[in-house]
Amino acid sequence: MASSQLLWGKYRQFDRDGEAVLLDPVLLESVYLDRGEVTDLSAVPPTATHTALAELGFVSDGPRTDGRTALRHRLARLGLDATPSRISGLRIVLTDKCNMACDYCFVKTNTGKADMTEEEVAVGLAYLFETNAGHEQVSIQWFGGEPTMRFDLMQYGDELADRLAAQHGVKSIRRTVVTNGARHTDAMVKHFARYHYGVGVSIDGPPAVNSANRLLLGGQPADDRIRRNVRRLLETEGVHVGCNLTPTSANIGRLADTVRWIIDELGLKFIYANTPIPTGGRWRVSGAALAKELYEARMVALGRGAMMFSVLDRAFQALDRRRPMLFDHMQSDQTLNAALLPGDRLSLCDINFDEPAFLHTIDELKAKPELLRGIAKTIAPIPACGTCPALAICGGPSRNEQLLIGGSEPDPEMCAFYQSTVEIALWDNTGMQ
Repeated sequence: MASSQLLWGKYRQFDRDGEAVLLDPVLLESVYLDRGEVTDLSAVPPTATHTALAELGFVSDGPRTDGRTALRHRLARLGLDATPSRISGLRIVLTDKCNMACDYCFVKTNTGKADMTEEEVAVGLAYLFETNAGHEQVSIQWFGGEPTMRFDLMQYGDELADRLAAQHGVKSIRRTVVTNGARHTDAMVKHFARYHYGVGVSIDGPPAVNSANRLLLGGQPADDRIRRNVRRLLETEGVHVGCNLTPTSANIGRLADTVRWIIDELGLKFIYANTPIPTGGRWRVSGAALAKELYEARMVALGRGAMMFSVLDRAFQALDRRRPMLFDHMQSDQTLNAALLPGDRLSLCDINFDEPAFLHTIDELKAKPELLRGIAKTIAPIPACGTCPALAICGGPSRNEQLLIGGSEPDPEMCAFYQSTVEIALWDNTGMQ
């Protein structure tokens, strides 16, 4: 990794082997400096390098506005708000029943709680389509537990969604399912094809790695079964299948090899790496090491004609577009994916089903749309954020992370992760996927 320093109280300078990259952490402008320019920059100004940088907007004089204040002003000018405009997608949690017992799952499974009912599915979908009347697209993701345990509700919901889309003038529906891949039937595969599903199969690596954390309820591995079902999905026209990869104690340290196996042995060309959440109030991994591993895995995927996405891509997207990427709870159009839960509940956070601050009934959200502000992120909550190179890419913990951590102070490993992703993206030349 390169070393970094604050230049003129405004810019972050990353030095590596005599070369450097300058970054404006508010405007997200960057410039490369060769060895001669780095030497020239350290000389008494004005030099040719100082003059060239000034022409690009990197100036040594002028007001030194606090970075946090400058970022908030820029967000206002861009019209970017931390409050979602509406809910455009639902993660529909059909059941907490599951045929597997994954020891890191953020969902409490097999608790005996009641499944969702057809009426609850209908009410939730009606709200989704009414809220998005006349818009281009809504998204529906079936979730659990293992959502295929209630395949009947998936069938019911998909048929109803088509009727609601026609009724409310919604042009398209993006359908996905997150599944462990261990119990797919012919009827399920045909259904996925009919509705052009994106099927995300949760796999953490080769059998020895996957079964370290992911076993059937009886304690047996399910790898052979999962592999057969992945093959069936890949052979079915109209189904888009990918891998949901969770960094675990079993695969951290060899994520690149894990991704190579997923591509070469399973044939999956789309991989999404989940981001660690601060379980127990803190991050459980080294942020800097994870950023480096995700980058190495990304390069493996690119070299094999595949795509791998993770939070690392947030830095690439921000630097490519020169646009802040702060609101991890929102889609690019400032809409929200929420979680529809059994018992007439809706969580504004699609990965936190228990926090009272996120939970509302649909009637409450209809009556008070301003309740969406409950998921809004507090931007750069502490003074140290003002000089952080990841200011406009991280911006501090999300509302969910703040609640899990128990305050606004970011976890040090989260800070290390985002700072490292910025540095990686600045020196990388592959661009966006």
